[in-house]
Amino acid sequence: MNFRKGFSPFVIFLLILLVFTAGIALARAGGGQSYGGSSSRSSNGGGDGLGILIYFLLRLCIEQPAIGIPLVIVIIVVSIGVKKKRLKKQYSTIQRAGNRNLNQSQDSVATQTALANIKQRDPQFTAAALIKKADAAFLEIQKAWSDQNLSKVRRFISDGVNERFSLQIDMQKKQGIRNEMEDVQILGTEITSIESDSHFDSIHLKITARAKDTDVDIVTGRKIRDNFSGTFVEYWSFLRKPGVQTLAGKGLVEGVCPNCGAHLELSDSGKCLYCDAVITSGEYDWVLSEITQSIEWSTAANPSAVPGYTQMLEIDPGFNLQTIEDTASVIFWRYIKSYFDNSADPVRKMATEGYSDSLAKSLGNVRDDKSHLFFADAAVGAVEVQTIAQSADFDRIQVLVKWSAANRWIDHTGKAKGGGPKTIRPQIFTLLRKHGVATLAATQLNSAHCPGCGAPYTGGDSGSCEYCGRPLNDGSGAWVLESIGPFSSARINSAGVSPVAGTSNVSPDILLMAMASTMYADGVLDDKEMDMLSSFASHRGISSEHLSAIIASITQPDAQLPRPANTAEAMEVLKAMVRMSLADGRIDDSEKALLQNYAASAGLSKYEVSSTIAKQRRYLYREAKKATKAK
Repeated sequence: MNFRKGFSPFVIFLLILLVFTAGIALARAGGGQSYGGSSSRSSNGGGDGLGILIYFLLRLCIEQPAIGIPLVIVIIVVSIGVKKKRLKKQYSTIQRAGNRNLNQSQDSVATQTALANIKQRDPQFTAAALIKKADAAFLEIQKAWSDQNLSKVRRFISDGVNERFSLQIDMQKKQGIRNEMEDVQILGTEITSIESDSHFDSIHLKITARAKDTDVDIVTGRKIRDNFSGTFVEYWSFLRKPGVQTLAGKGLVEGVCPNCGAHLELSDSGKCLYCDAVITSGEYDWVLSEITQSIEWSTAANPSAVPGYTQMLEIDPGFNLQTIEDTASVIFWRYIKSYFDNSADPVRKMATEGYSDSLAKSLGNVRDDKSHLFFADAAVGAVEVQTIAQSADFDRIQVLVKWSAANRWIDHTGKAKGGGPKTIRPQIFTLLRKHGVATLAATQLNSAHCPGCGAPYTGGDSGSCEYCGRPLNDGSGAWVLESIGPFSSARINSAGVSPVAGTSNVSPDILLMAMASTMYADGVLDDKEMDMLSSFASHRGISSEHLSAIIASITQPDAQLPRPANTAEAMEVLKAMVRMSLADGRIDDSEKALLQNYAASAGLSKYEVSSTIAKQRRYLYREAKKATKAK
């Protein structure tokens, strides 16, 4: 055959191949094939029909190029247009589903339904009254913090919150400083989400406030440094047992015992001095159980999604994640106190003897004749249960604690010096308890109190209760610390990241840590890479200060941030990144460039990036369509 000049068989073959590829893409995108698997549909001879079509198009291009080639071009242009329209539909569907779950507001259907359910059980309850109570609690806690006196707020905070503030204040006093919050103003408070189960009603509120944060000398009142001035956002979580009834003007925040109605005065064990009720247990009123920074906040996932949760409930009906996270919070702050005091005593009542002895040895290695290492400006971003496992002797729970601090040295006078920058330190705290031990309902938020007599964990260096002598650190009555280790990227599971469902088992800053540490494998982060990371951070609500702390963390020689150890882990991080990026409906050029840069650092190809984007987009599109139909 003779071909027209300028149209080689190879060029025509490429044109036909483009048509063929476009046809295949049109057939697969958004279809019913299983994610990550193969389709179960058979071809039923469809390939023969397509082959005949290609054959006739090829002949038309060869024999009648004036007709065939323009026709092929038209087909290609139409196919591209159809593909763009299809992609736009997929992105917009994912975006709508993601936006519906990104932020549950007070006006959302889910929140209104949850509020109605609580009101049905408690007719006197109103959202407005709870917000008013939360605002009063917020202002009172800011004052108590600035005054370094928690006695007036102890009545409505859990052991975890109390331990956090108490230990921080104690460390401030020993350094001769006082952190002062001035000109505090609440700009807005709204209910963001509500969860209810057989143990607690949990209401989470977004509080936007403005304040001036400074450090002053305790003795002279002289300002030492300015920490922050401006607007900030925190999420405050309040818990209460189901069935509790609201008593107008007779609550913990108001300073009235909701059980007996007396002016509230507490014993050391957190009981009302008049009626002996354990009022911080959630049995009588709302208790502040957690304060979460905005970067770490996400709507709580279904507890049953935590591996081992359902199985634990079968043998311990009173088990709940809120109690575990409160306990882990108490343990963490006692761990920080141990470094500040250079003594393992603070943790001995909440950690196994083996761990306490190991910590004591470690503390001996970080001191000299004049000073010792401690963690300055420690702050917790999040405390999240990861896994629950049972065995014949002990049950174990792994809890992620994301915290930050700067290494400093302190002498016997309380003077701190030296050290490095403030760095991020995600760690896994493993807790254990003897198999078969049941959770006590009355002490669920009293994590720093003896499960036997209710006395506070104070005094001495033993692992037993100072009041009743009961062993506390052997797991026979409560969860205790067994070990602390780094959070590795092997724990990142992309399947749990779903903007459509509004859930994620990995936070944006954890992914940012994994990306940045991988990209820093060559010892350098150039300006282009920094711009990419900054763009990702700003799109995910990560502040420039938090990003700086992450970058400072990865450049430290002893950094323990999640970095993929192999190709499988690198792919899992990539898939999680893609899913998170698709939350706003599409992946823009800057996000794609970051994905490709990360992939190159992790030994993955550009094809694997584009293939992963296409697969995750199709999967999320199908999920979004299902979610839309379910509404």
